Amino acid sequence: MRRARLQGAPAPERIFLRNKITAAALSLALFALLSAGCGSVSIAIKDYDYGEMRLVQLEELYEGQPVAVITTTLGVVKVALYPQYAPNTVGNFIERAEEGYYDGKKVLVIFNQLYFLSGVDNEEAGEGGKTTDGKPIVNEYSVNLWPFKGALLSCGDRQGEGDSRFFIVNSDEFGEAEVEALREVKKDGKQMFPDEFLYAFAEKGGVFEFSGRYTVYGQTVEGIDVVEAICAAEVDETTRKPVTDIVIEKIELEYYTEE
Repeated sequence: MRRARLQGAPAPERIFLRNKITAAALSLALFALLSAGCGSVSIAIKDYDYGEMRLVQLEELYEGQPVAVITTTLGVVKVALYPQYAPNTVGNFIERAEEGYYDGKKVLVIFNQLYFLSGVDNEEAGEGGKTTDGKPIVNEYSVNLWPFKGALLSCGDRQGEGDSRFFIVNSDEFGEAEVEALREVKKDGKQMFPDEFLYAFAEKGGVFEFSGRYTVYGQTVEGIDVVEAICAAEVDETTRKPVTDIVIEKIELEYYTEE
């Protein structure tokens, strides 16, 4: 993996380049993060009540649950949204979708097949995002939402806040070695991450590095093959932009109903 700092890199790329670690060092690195606070980086997972955790992304959709239908030039991705856990982020996303803000937006960055990013306000400059009141949205962390493969996350100009910009994650390496490393992370002298969660992450995949750093507010329920195809697209090695434009043609909302 390239380690050089990329100028103008979006927030998730900066985090990943700065903090990417091997499985062998994972528990030690997390211990340092949780103990020292990691400077200006907020890592919410240290404050989660894991006894109350529900892995809602792995559950069936509920009646009336909002679903974003993201039509791209490579296919359609359907993403279930979770307004009960991230009301401000979901509300802003829905408002932007309903006003047509995302229509015609490009996939601006694809990073190492791990995620793709869109929803940037000034695509030429590669910066900026939109909210209803013009102010960034403070991250809405939840023990129930994690950066599993296909998760929808928000980001902004600074760590700890978001706006219209979103990224959908593919999957990094996460197997038995990572599970065993994370089992060694303790909170109040006890294993911090429940086995159920760790093995679910190993089975579903995702990018654990983003846990507790960004608002997770949706989960792909259809079209994961499209997410994979977008993340696998050829990119410029310097800018990480797709060589061939990939466009968000439109984002529409529907509401789940049992048939």
